[in-house]
Amino acid sequence: MNITIIGCGIMGSGLAKQLSTHHTLFLYDHRPEKAKRLQQEGYGTACENLYEALQQSDSVILAIKPKNLKEVTSLINTDLTHYTLISLLAGTPLAKLKQDFPHQRIIRMMPNLAMIYGEGLIGLATDDPLTEAEKKQFSTLFEPLGKVYWLPEAKMNAFTALAGSGPAFVFAIIESMIDAGIGMGFNAQDAQELVHQMIMGSLHLLDKSAKHPGELKWQVASPEGTTIAGLKKLEELALRGSIINIFFAAYERANELSHS
Repeated sequence: MNITIIGCGIMGSGLAKQLSTHHTLFLYDHRPEKAKRLQQEGYGTACENLYEALQQSDSVILAIKPKNLKEVTSLINTDLTHYTLISLLAGTPLAKLKQDFPHQRIIRMMPNLAMIYGEGLIGLATDDPLTEAEKKQFSTLFEPLGKVYWLPEAKMNAFTALAGSGPAFVFAIIESMIDAGIGMGFNAQDAQELVHQMIMGSLHLLDKSAKHPGELKWQVASPEGTTIAGLKKLEELALRGSIINIFFAAYERANELSHS
């Protein structure tokens, strides 16, 4: 498939690196040096003439920030109808995109950062009916990025909060665990290695055991032991409620963006 990626920032670059193995990519960014750098690394062809790239493309991926949509819209000849437009714009609904690109079939896409290593979560939504063959085609296209989920658009803002923003919250929690390790006497490198392996092992245990997290928590907590003392403090600090509220704050912001 021939694909144009508009926007060569973190997400656009990640897409280019994962998709270039099996597809022909054209790369465009308002800072040409970004696209040229990816070309030099072998991840596609940098193009200064966006129209020529669009003419050759089966799909066009908008990997830009929502605030830059008007700028990009002015560069695209919307009369071209042969390609599918795939938008990564957080909080930008299909109805809004359809106003700017009335002749294109549009798919809304939300990947998370882990997709740059092929371990992401990829949410896809469209208001145009797709055949099973077409769904399979786009699922196969994005499988190198991670696990692909087709969603009703009404779930996309929730997916954005949980899967898209979630890694940042996880990293903040991990950072606090490392800080705790330093506070207990480990140097920074050792603390990071210990926390990293602890989390990886915990996820592996959760995956392989197929047990509810609460059941595994009970297995770790011994009567009158260190773990239950920590869990008691966790509840006193309302940590679980705070985490839920963090995700809801991201969800509410996504809803605000959808109506702006």
